[in-house]
Amino acid sequence: MVECKHAVEKILYILVAYLIGSIPFGYLVGKMNGVDLREHGSHNIGATNATRVLGRKWGLAVFALDFLKGCLPVQAVALQEGGDVAHYDIGQVGLLLGVIVGLVLGHTYTCYLKFRGGKGVATMAGCLAGAFPVVAAWAVGAWVLMMVQTRYVSLSSIVAGAVMVVAAGIEYGQLDGVLRPAEWMIPGVLFIIFLLVIYKHRGNLRRICDGTEPKAFSEKK
Repeated sequence: MVECKHAVEKILYILVAYLIGSIPFGYLVGKMNGVDLREHGSHNIGATNATRVLGRKWGLAVFALDFLKGCLPVQAVALQEGGDVAHYDIGQVGLLLGVIVGLVLGHTYTCYLKFRGGKGVATMAGCLAGAFPVVAAWAVGAWVLMMVQTRYVSLSSIVAGAVMVVAAGIEYGQLDGVLRPAEWMIPGVLFIIFLLVIYKHRGNLRRICDGTEPKAFSEKK
């Protein structure tokens, strides 16, 4: 009975995380400015399109809000569970990762906009910062390096995602020949999220190959 109660609580946590992740800050900021981002630019409600359509100030605001909606719920769960994530048992890791997945899916498939959302990068960055700061640092470093080299936000995000998975494997996989499910769940689930990031950026990758993908800072205002 107690185990059943705990399972229901975890499901509720994940459901609430999905609803929080679904808050479409890009859409709301656009409406504040009299614009529906779904009808302009790349038709995406994320920070990159907000920057192109509304300007850098509003693009940064959308990024910050999407980042915080990933970071704060994850930090709340981590504080509740206490201790170092590397020493969580399989139940604690499962809850934390479930909340992260809920937040990212909420952002990418928001129930408030007929399941049309962003691409998950800003919210995922917030989740990493809240739960796995070392992994977040490596991913941000890779993103910045790729941005300096290419100025493609989409390509930089994909490379950062790949680095995220590798860094998580090194940081939490305990590459010592011992397979610990509670530890390998972290890079495993992050790899699945990375595949989602690639899928959401498939159009950007096609445009990069065609030479039609806009580069960063090509905003309209």
